Amino acid sequence: MEKLGIKPVFVKSPSGVVSRYTDENTLWCYVMGMMWLNKSLVSKLIQLGVPAVGLSGADGKLLLAKRKEKIIIVDERGRQRVIDGGYTGKIINVNTDLMKTLLESSYVPVIAPIAVDENGTLLNVDSDQVAYMLSITLKPDYCIILLDVDGLLIGGKTVSKLKPEEAERLFKESEEVKGGMKRKLYMASQIAREGIRTIISSGLRERPIREALGGAGTHISLES
Repeated sequence: MEKLGIKPVFVKSPSGVVSRYTDENTLWCYVMGMMWLNKSLVSKLIQLGVPAVGLSGADGKLLLAKRKEKIIIVDERGRQRVIDGGYTGKIINVNTDLMKTLLESSYVPVIAPIAVDENGTLLNVDSDQVAYMLSITLKPDYCIILLDVDGLLIGGKTVSKLKPEEAERLFKESEEVKGGMKRKLYMASQIAREGIRTIISSGLRERPIREALGGAGTHISLES
Protein backbone atom coordinates (compact mmCIF):
# COMPACT_ATOMS: atom_id res chain seq x y z
CA MET A 1 0.00 0.00 0.00
CA GLU A 2 2.78 2.41 0.90
CA LYS A 3 4.51 1.73 -2.46
CA LEU A 4 1.28 2.90 -4.10
CA GLY A 5 1.19 6.01 -1.92
CA ILE A 6 -1.62 4.74 0.31
CA LYS A 7 -1.19 4.83 4.07
CA PRO A 8 -2.68 1.83 5.92
CA VAL A 9 -5.13 2.72 8.69
CA PHE A 10 -5.81 0.43 11.64
CA VAL A 11 -8.69 0.69 14.12
CA LYS A 12 -9.32 -0.88 17.52
CA SER A 13 -12.68 -2.32 18.59
CA PRO A 14 -14.05 -1.88 22.14
CA SER A 15 -12.95 -5.48 22.86
CA GLY A 16 -9.36 -4.57 21.95
CA VAL A 17 -9.19 -6.29 18.55
CA VAL A 18 -7.08 -4.34 16.02
CA SER A 19 -8.07 -4.56 12.34
CA ARG A 20 -7.36 -2.81 9.07
CA TYR A 21 -9.82 -0.10 8.04
CA THR A 22 -10.88 -0.70 4.44
CA ASP A 23 -11.77 2.28 2.27
CA GLU A 24 -12.03 1.94 -1.52
CA ASN A 25 -8.31 2.36 -2.22
CA THR A 26 -7.45 -0.12 0.53
CA LEU A 27 -9.94 -2.60 -0.95
CA TRP A 28 -8.17 -2.45 -4.32
CA CYS A 29 -4.83 -3.13 -2.67
CA TYR A 30 -6.30 -5.85 -0.48
CA VAL A 31 -7.86 -7.74 -3.40
CA MET A 32 -4.69 -7.44 -5.49
CA GLY A 33 -2.47 -8.62 -2.64
CA MET A 34 -4.71 -11.47 -1.53
CA MET A 35 -5.17 -12.87 -5.03
CA TRP A 36 -1.42 -12.67 -5.69
CA LEU A 37 -0.82 -14.69 -2.51
CA ASN A 38 -3.64 -17.06 -3.46
CA LYS A 39 -2.22 -17.86 -6.89
CA SER A 40 1.31 -18.09 -5.49
CA LEU A 41 0.16 -20.74 -3.01
CA VAL A 42 -1.78 -22.60 -5.70
CA SER A 43 1.22 -22.66 -8.06
CA LYS A 44 3.47 -24.06 -5.32
CA LEU A 45 0.91 -26.74 -4.44
CA ILE A 46 0.52 -27.66 -8.12
CA GLN A 47 4.31 -28.01 -8.34
CA LEU A 48 4.15 -30.49 -5.44
CA GLY A 49 1.46 -32.53 -7.17
CA VAL A 50 -1.48 -31.22 -5.14
CA PRO A 51 -4.62 -30.56 -7.26
CA ALA A 52 -5.21 -27.09 -5.82
CA VAL A 53 -7.88 -24.65 -7.00
CA GLY A 54 -7.58 -20.97 -6.07
CA LEU A 55 -10.75 -19.05 -5.29
CA SER A 56 -11.93 -15.88 -3.65
CA GLY A 57 -15.19 -15.76 -1.77
CA ALA A 58 -16.69 -13.94 -4.75
CA ASP A 59 -16.25 -16.96 -7.03
CA GLY A 60 -19.52 -18.89 -7.22
CA LYS A 61 -20.73 -16.68 -4.38
CA LEU A 62 -18.66 -18.88 -2.10
CA LEU A 63 -18.69 -16.32 0.72
CA LEU A 64 -21.75 -14.07 0.83
CA ALA A 65 -21.40 -11.18 3.23
CA LYS A 66 -23.33 -8.19 4.47
CA ARG A 67 -21.52 -4.88 4.31
CA LYS A 68 -21.04 -3.21 7.68
CA GLU A 69 -22.70 0.20 7.53
CA LYS A 70 -21.15 1.43 10.79
CA ILE A 71 -18.48 0.20 13.17
CA ILE A 72 -17.57 1.23 16.70
CA ILE A 73 -13.93 2.03 17.34
CA VAL A 74 -11.83 3.28 20.24
CA ASP A 75 -9.85 6.39 19.23
CA GLU A 76 -6.40 7.49 20.38
CA ARG A 77 -7.98 9.23 23.40
CA GLY A 78 -9.67 6.03 24.52
CA ARG A 79 -13.13 7.23 23.51
CA GLN A 80 -15.62 5.12 21.57
CA ARG A 81 -16.73 6.51 18.22
CA VAL A 82 -19.02 5.33 15.42
CA ILE A 83 -17.54 5.56 11.93
CA ASP A 84 -18.52 4.43 8.44
CA GLY A 85 -18.01 0.70 7.98
CA GLY A 86 -16.07 1.06 4.73
CA TYR A 87 -15.68 -2.03 2.58
CA THR A 88 -15.73 -4.64 5.33
CA GLY A 89 -18.35 -7.31 5.74
CA LYS A 90 -19.70 -10.06 7.94
CA ILE A 91 -20.18 -13.45 6.26
CA ILE A 92 -23.82 -14.59 6.26
CA ASN A 93 -23.64 -17.62 3.98
CA VAL A 94 -21.18 -20.18 2.61
CA ASN A 95 -21.78 -21.99 -0.67
CA THR A 96 -21.27 -25.45 0.78
CA ASP A 97 -22.39 -27.14 -2.46
CA LEU A 98 -19.43 -25.60 -4.28
CA MET A 99 -17.02 -26.64 -1.54
CA LYS A 100 -18.36 -30.20 -1.42
CA THR A 101 -18.18 -30.50 -5.22
CA LEU A 102 -14.50 -29.55 -5.18
CA LEU A 103 -13.63 -31.75 -2.21
CA GLU A 104 -15.55 -34.76 -3.54
CA SER A 105 -13.63 -34.37 -6.81
CA SER A 106 -10.34 -34.47 -4.82
CA TYR A 107 -9.48 -30.81 -5.40
CA VAL A 108 -7.92 -28.76 -2.62
CA PRO A 109 -9.59 -25.32 -2.37
CA VAL A 110 -7.31 -22.39 -1.55
CA ILE A 111 -9.60 -19.53 -0.55
CA ALA A 112 -8.68 -15.85 -0.31
CA PRO A 113 -10.63 -13.96 2.41
CA ILE A 114 -12.60 -11.78 0.01
CA ALA A 115 -16.40 -11.90 0.06
CA VAL A 116 -19.17 -10.43 -2.05
CA ASP A 117 -22.51 -8.89 -1.05
CA GLU A 118 -25.90 -9.19 -2.77
CA ASN A 119 -25.06 -6.13 -4.90
CA GLY A 120 -21.85 -7.69 -6.21
CA THR A 121 -19.58 -5.45 -4.11
CA LEU A 122 -16.28 -7.02 -3.06
CA LEU A 123 -15.66 -6.89 0.69
CA ASN A 124 -12.73 -7.43 3.01
CA VAL A 125 -13.58 -10.19 5.48
CA ASP A 126 -11.32 -11.34 8.27
CA SER A 127 -9.54 -14.63 7.53
CA ASP A 128 -10.36 -15.97 11.00
CA GLN A 129 -14.04 -15.30 10.32
CA VAL A 130 -13.68 -17.24 7.06
CA ALA A 131 -12.10 -20.16 8.94
CA TYR A 132 -14.96 -20.07 11.45
CA MET A 133 -17.72 -20.02 8.83
CA LEU A 134 -16.13 -22.77 6.73
CA SER A 135 -15.62 -24.89 9.83
CA ILE A 136 -19.15 -24.66 11.22
CA THR A 137 -20.72 -25.33 7.81
CA LEU A 138 -18.40 -28.13 6.59
CA LYS A 139 -17.83 -29.74 10.03
CA PRO A 140 -14.22 -30.92 9.58
CA ASP A 141 -12.47 -32.95 12.28
CA TYR A 142 -9.83 -30.25 12.71
CA CYS A 143 -9.31 -26.55 12.07
CA ILE A 144 -5.62 -25.64 12.03
CA ILE A 145 -4.68 -21.96 12.25
CA LEU A 146 -1.06 -21.39 11.22
CA LEU A 147 0.91 -18.25 12.07
CA ASP A 148 4.48 -17.20 12.89
CA VAL A 149 4.60 -18.26 16.55
CA ASP A 150 4.34 -21.68 18.18
CA GLY A 151 0.84 -21.08 19.53
CA LEU A 152 -0.66 -19.06 22.35
CA LEU A 153 2.19 -17.80 24.50
CA ILE A 154 1.57 -17.00 28.17
CA GLY A 155 4.58 -16.17 30.34
CA GLY A 156 6.84 -16.93 27.37
CA LYS A 157 5.62 -20.54 27.16
CA THR A 158 3.20 -22.18 24.73
CA VAL A 159 -0.14 -23.15 26.26
CA SER A 160 -0.62 -26.69 24.99
CA LYS A 161 -4.28 -27.34 25.79
CA LEU A 162 -7.36 -25.24 26.50
CA LYS A 163 -11.08 -25.70 26.70
CA PRO A 164 -13.20 -23.14 24.81
CA GLU A 165 -14.26 -21.37 28.01
CA GLU A 166 -10.63 -21.10 29.15
CA ALA A 167 -9.66 -19.59 25.79
CA GLU A 168 -12.51 -17.08 26.06
CA ARG A 169 -11.41 -16.07 29.54
CA LEU A 170 -7.85 -15.44 28.35
CA PHE A 171 -9.25 -13.44 25.41
CA LYS A 172 -11.13 -11.19 27.82
CA GLU A 173 -8.73 -10.98 30.75
CA SER A 174 -5.11 -11.66 29.74
CA GLU A 175 -2.94 -8.66 28.90
CA GLU A 176 -0.59 -11.05 27.07
CA VAL A 177 -3.26 -11.85 24.49
CA LYS A 178 -3.18 -8.93 22.08
CA GLY A 179 -2.92 -7.92 18.43
CA GLY A 180 -3.77 -10.57 15.87
CA MET A 181 -3.66 -13.35 18.46
CA LYS A 182 -6.63 -11.83 20.27
CA ARG A 183 -8.98 -12.34 17.32
CA LYS A 184 -7.52 -15.77 16.51
CA LEU A 185 -7.96 -17.03 20.05
CA TYR A 186 -11.58 -15.90 20.16
CA MET A 187 -12.47 -17.44 16.80
CA ALA A 188 -10.64 -20.64 17.73
CA SER A 189 -12.70 -20.91 20.92
CA GLN A 190 -15.93 -20.49 18.95
CA ILE A 191 -14.90 -23.16 16.42
CA ALA A 192 -14.00 -25.53 19.26
CA ARG A 193 -17.42 -24.98 20.83
CA GLU A 194 -18.86 -26.62 17.70
CA GLY A 195 -16.99 -29.83 18.55
CA ILE A 196 -14.15 -29.21 16.07
CA ARG A 197 -10.64 -29.65 17.45
CA THR A 198 -8.89 -26.34 16.79
CA ILE A 199 -5.12 -25.87 16.75
CA ILE A 200 -3.12 -22.63 16.73
CA SER A 201 0.41 -23.48 15.66
CA SER A 202 3.45 -22.29 13.72
CA GLY A 203 3.46 -22.39 9.93
CA LEU A 204 7.26 -22.04 9.99
CA ARG A 205 7.86 -25.65 11.02
CA GLU A 206 9.20 -28.10 8.44
CA ARG A 207 5.88 -30.03 8.37
CA PRO A 208 3.47 -27.59 10.00
CA ILE A 209 0.21 -29.49 9.52
CA ARG A 210 1.59 -32.89 10.47
CA GLU A 211 3.33 -31.46 13.52
CA ALA A 212 0.20 -29.59 14.62
CA LEU A 213 -1.81 -32.80 14.39
CA GLY A 214 0.98 -34.51 16.33
CA GLY A 215 0.65 -32.17 19.30
CA ALA A 216 2.52 -28.95 18.43
CA GLY A 217 0.89 -25.61 19.18
CA THR A 218 -2.16 -24.79 21.27
CA HIS A 219 -5.01 -27.30 21.05
CA ILE A 220 -8.48 -26.06 21.92
CA SER A 221 -11.28 -28.60 22.25
CA LEU A 222 -14.21 -29.64 24.40
CA GLU A 223 -12.10 -32.54 25.71
CA SER A 224 -8.93 -30.56 26.57
